Amino acid sequence: MPRDVNRELLELAEFHGEELEKIYPQWKYTADRMGLSDEDIAFAVDHYIPDNWEVQYKGIRMMIGAYLRETIDVVATPKMKEDGVKIVYGILPAIATNYTAIKHAGGDKVFVGFPDLLLVNVMNSFFHEAAPYFYRAEAEGFTYGCRHCPLNKMRFAAFSSGLIAAPDIIWSWGFNCDEGPKTDEMIKCLIGQDWNYVVSRIPHDTEFGIIDDEIEDRVKYLADMMKLGAQQVSDAIGIKVTDEAMAAAVKANNKYSFKIGQLVNMCCNADPAPLGGDALTMMQQPITLPFNTGFKYMEEALDVLIKEMRAAIKEGRGIVPKGAPKVGFYNVPFCIPWVGKMFRDNGVIISFSHVLTASKKQLSPSKYEDSWMQAAEMWLRMSIGQNLGSELEGIIEKIEMNHPDAMIMGFFDFDRWLGSHHKMLAKLLEDRMGIPSYYIEADFWDDRDYSPEALRTRIESVCQILKMKKGIVE
Repeated sequence: MPRDVNRELLELAEFHGEELEKIYPQWKYTADRMGLSDEDIAFAVDHYIPDNWEVQYKGIRMMIGAYLRETIDVVATPKMKEDGVKIVYGILPAIATNYTAIKHAGGDKVFVGFPDLLLVNVMNSFFHEAAPYFYRAEAEGFTYGCRHCPLNKMRFAAFSSGLIAAPDIIWSWGFNCDEGPKTDEMIKCLIGQDWNYVVSRIPHDTEFGIIDDEIEDRVKYLADMMKLGAQQVSDAIGIKVTDEAMAAAVKANNKYSFKIGQLVNMCCNADPAPLGGDALTMMQQPITLPFNTGFKYMEEALDVLIKEMRAAIKEGRGIVPKGAPKVGFYNVPFCIPWVGKMFRDNGVIISFSHVLTASKKQLSPSKYEDSWMQAAEMWLRMSIGQNLGSELEGIIEKIEMNHPDAMIMGFFDFDRWLGSHHKMLAKLLEDRMGIPSYYIEADFWDDRDYSPEALRTRIESVCQILKMKKGIVE
């Protein structure tokens, strides 16, 4: 009897019984629409997923299942739109509170999601098959030599190929990525006039060393931008995003953030480390990757994983030897999971991602009563990519919390802002903290231009230096 690799994948992702039978045809349709062949899925089940993810933990398998659920919803957007469901997309940074508020307001009448990141994440993290979409985007206008962001390529190609519906509106952010809004303009010009978008921006004009979230006028400005964007979304979809909906979204986000903070702190300070930063970052993603399915399935996976980590730490089980060096990343390249594996294979564990790991300040109560101000303060406390001095202080706090032996910058050299930002941060961190900070030139989302062989010497050298500093002799 031939293998049913789709069923095997779903069973691996903790779908069983009636739930498996219900979701099987939905996933099969989704896989076919995304261009995943049986050979691709067999490769994922037999090699790519077990080689790169700690599937010995049920919580990790449930996490994969949560991503598959969300992928089914993303690929169903054309059918949803036919049925009258309003479609709202976001781009990086898709601040979860804003989209969760829209979902609270609209329920099943609205879809919210970030199809670019979700699709790149699932296709490359689990199947290593995002490349066909990048090639399509390049063939249709995203010139290869310009090194455009693969997320924008994915959004372009997914719509061009009919994989996703045109949104009723896409809420586009210019906080970190100034190419994202221009991509929406390009899509509208080249592919379809029904691609409607609204852009929210915040100026990158804070003086170096000033902490953004401590300037009340700056918090208020961002809160006003969020309100204005939400009003434009409300006008486009006919569903009012109320203050009560935002308050519910802030509460849900805080609950998830607190739990994920527990998990990251537990794993980063355990010796031996029971879990790597790539898996932790995948669990953290709902903070900036709004799920139409909400926090429900990821939070169920998180609850199980927290229990498993407590047991592993109590029993002294780890995925690297006791005393192994730890490195923090600006952002762990979870879409290129063989990077984390290569560090582990060389006796070093990636412990955390700065961009999604909450500092003590981020987890502390807000001083504001207004939920929009709370949401704005929450984002400014993350300080990702906006104000170099503010972000430096945030990374330092996370280094002091999680005790890495080194920091790794890079993997965003294609980005006009973050490329140079990382290089400056690496130097500033070495000067301030006295720990090595390495810059690795590579693409966070897309490994077509480099391979394990291309990065092996660099990663092995970093690992060897860190082991020597800790007196580990092999």
